Amino acid sequence: MRSGRAPIPLRGAREARDAVTLARLLRGTITPLRGDEVLALLEPHRPRLVPKPVNPLGAMLGQPQGRLLEALLRPTAPIILDVLLPRLRDHLIDRVVHNKGAAEDGLPGALEAATALRALVALLRGAGRGAVLSVVSAIEADARADADRLVRGEAPTASTEDDPAGVTAGAMDSLAHALLRFEARRLMLETLGATVALRDVVYQSRRLTRHALRRAAEAMDGFGADRGIKALHASLATLASVDGLLVVAMRNLDDQEEHREEANAFVEPADRKAMNDCLSAAWRLSDTLFDLVGKAANGGDLDELLFEALLRQLRSLHQFCTDLDHAGRPAVLDTLERRLAERSRALAGIAGERLVGILLARPADPAKARRLLARGQSLAQLLYDMGQDGDELEALALRLVVARDALNHAAA
Repeated sequence: MRSGRAPIPLRGAREARDAVTLARLLRGTITPLRGDEVLALLEPHRPRLVPKPVNPLGAMLGQPQGRLLEALLRPTAPIILDVLLPRLRDHLIDRVVHNKGAAEDGLPGALEAATALRALVALLRGAGRGAVLSVVSAIEADARADADRLVRGEAPTASTEDDPAGVTAGAMDSLAHALLRFEARRLMLETLGATVALRDVVYQSRRLTRHALRRAAEAMDGFGADRGIKALHASLATLASVDGLLVVAMRNLDDQEEHREEANAFVEPADRKAMNDCLSAAWRLSDTLFDLVGKAANGGDLDELLFEALLRQLRSLHQFCTDLDHAGRPAVLDTLERRLAERSRALAGIAGERLVGILLARPADPAKARRLLARGQSLAQLLYDMGQDGDELEALALRLVVARDALNHAAA
């Protein structure tokens, strides 16, 4: 929202509340008293040129509920059709398509309002269906435009000279939020009974999910290919948004479960291929990270900030493997999770032995020892974050304490 401008109010807030109340009243037992409640509810919405309706139920005691409902709808239908449903239509479009906030107290949820819209149209035997179709068409067009914009790279995922992989900070989170908006659209279309539009929105959601996984795979593979700063930034940005990546992966696994496609020797289902490619890229990235971290833990020259960045990626990869809880979870995730833990424990042993070796070497090199001490502390924190608090962590912690005491004594 641009500064200096008042927020655009949400249309049809009162009508949405009253439509939900009206649908509830008409679902109950129709009595003359209930008729008075309906007329009182609709009176503020009655156009000036429409005569004030009179409750017809007083003279119909003992009649069947169907006839009572029909008699009550006859004088109130013009108000519902001409005022209530169009405003309810605008309200839902504002909420779902234009993503406007709702600050009014007591405002019903969008799904509750959509349920009321569908119920009123059904009670009117299809009259007012144009309001439902308008909402459905707006949601479907918005979903298609949103998917096109994101997949074509017109969002923060667009490739640039400074971001060759097309993944900037927060891009994965943006894609995850877009997928959550698709979930809201799917729920709305299911509520409105729009099966044809629902299939199109589901297709657009699957398309966006595959795109997000491909972007993540490209970012992770990019760092393994050239190990440059730009590629490191893209890889860091992807794994820093591990929660967003988890949302994308969960949506992909749901898609695979909902739309089972038979694989053969020549064709792999697109949803499964996107996930497998992303996991393969994560495996290759772990090899690159352990190669660089292993050299640094053994005393190699590496910038300390870069070393911490590499450890953050290992931590995020492990978190991704452990937090992706789904019935269709690929088995390779379990293998990668064990591998990350095992190699991290091995690195801790190497770092501890190397630190002791530097302390015992003659002539002494306090600067190198302090650098290895700091890296050992970071590796110990990595093991702790991974839940690897066994013998390896205890052995490393003991060596770190001894090394710190030795360096402090030497300095004194």
